Amino acid sequence: MSRTDSVRFRRGGSSEDGSIGHALRTVRESAGWSIARMARVAAFSESHLRSAENGNRVVTIDIAEAYDRALDAGGAIVNLFVVFHDDDAGDEWGATPAEAASSVRGLWLADQRRRTAMASAWAAAALAEPLDRWLADSVDQDVSSCGGRRIGQADVDAVWSMCAAFADADHQLGGGHARATLSCYGDGVVAPLLAGTYTDQVGRRLFAAAARLCDIAGFMCFDSGCQGLGQRYFIRALRMTKTSGDEALGAHILTDMSMQAQHLGHAREALMLADAGIAAAGRSGSAPTLARCHAIRARALALTGDAVGSDHALNEAERALDRAKPDDEPFWITFFTARQLATESMYAAASLGRGGLVRRHAAQALDVEDGMHRRHVLATAALALSYLPGEKMPDAACDIDRACEVMRAVLPVLGSLTSTRALGAVSVVRHRLAGYRLPVVRELEQDLRQCLAGAGAGS
Repeated sequence: MSRTDSVRFRRGGSSEDGSIGHALRTVRESAGWSIARMARVAAFSESHLRSAENGNRVVTIDIAEAYDRALDAGGAIVNLFVVFHDDDAGDEWGATPAEAASSVRGLWLADQRRRTAMASAWAAAALAEPLDRWLADSVDQDVSSCGGRRIGQADVDAVWSMCAAFADADHQLGGGHARATLSCYGDGVVAPLLAGTYTDQVGRRLFAAAARLCDIAGFMCFDSGCQGLGQRYFIRALRMTKTSGDEALGAHILTDMSMQAQHLGHAREALMLADAGIAAAGRSGSAPTLARCHAIRARALALTGDAVGSDHALNEAERALDRAKPDDEPFWITFFTARQLATESMYAAASLGRGGLVRRHAAQALDVEDGMHRRHVLATAALALSYLPGEKMPDAACDIDRACEVMRAVLPVLGSLTSTRALGAVSVVRHRLAGYRLPVVRELEQDLRQCLAGAGAGS
């Protein structure tokens, strides 16, 4: 079945209006199968499948796969499910943990099979329902599952180990480096775990690990320029975290979402997400998570020009970080140290046009190389811009030689970097320097071009 062989479908409504359920009923009836026969072969109840076809029940990936196997469709019906998730905004908040897990798997499949079409736009309106549900919904009462093989804590620990590996790759090389591998791992390994048999306690831990995996995928998409897909991953991650009940992880995800909104210039949404993150972090008791939330809120306030509010938020971040006990914190937040806070302070100062503060914080942010190449490039670009006068940096020192010297520090890592954000920051510096016809500028530009050409990112 090709895309042109099927109707264009929507999620809601009756079975006659082009929903995914209607599409499934069409292919079943075209094959001459009754609903009773499909129920027997697919191992679902007849009422369950009838409700799905009529649009009264969410069609999950498990149902699509069951139809595909029963009709020997060779993956065509699963592809139909993928097209549905691709065409739709795809940001629904599953009513049950099973529906949430199915939605995540649908996104993993869509990411793998329809990479070009999934490059959709970020939408502020898509945040309203998930943020409201995060704030208002209670944690799911029962996460236990009776499905495939029995899942234990060792399985969950393995997922967390992979999360750490993917996060390290993202920090070092950027979001474009391992995202394809992550989506394959999610679909091939984590999705079957979510469909397995586990207790409520193991289930909550598994959902937290899957949420973290989705969060990393969302950040990878955000960092590599796939903003709409990144937003979808973040929203799935937030839903999975609600199931797990992990407030600290929820705060972390909300802060990542705030960073994306800031990057796209949506200060209002960035502040709403940061505020929700601060509330969750406060309930969690994780001091570095709270510090990061305040720091990202400071950047959102700086984006609006609120210097006083931004300074206050940074002070709150510093106070929270002083209370941190690294040995008692989730491992995924241990990267947020005083150096990272100094880096966030640099970005806030840059947004407010405070070149002197950028340079002051840079002394701590860039004092050593710690393997986080993307952060190194972003912070170095911000420092270089503080030496170049511009509309947003009226108190820049106007030291072209120093700006060029600063930028030379990123040359060794540019060739391997796959971060659209970081490479974009380098391009801003290059553009600003282009107005100065000096030998030092020409030499730097030549070296930058060689590095970026090696990375396939030359302009």
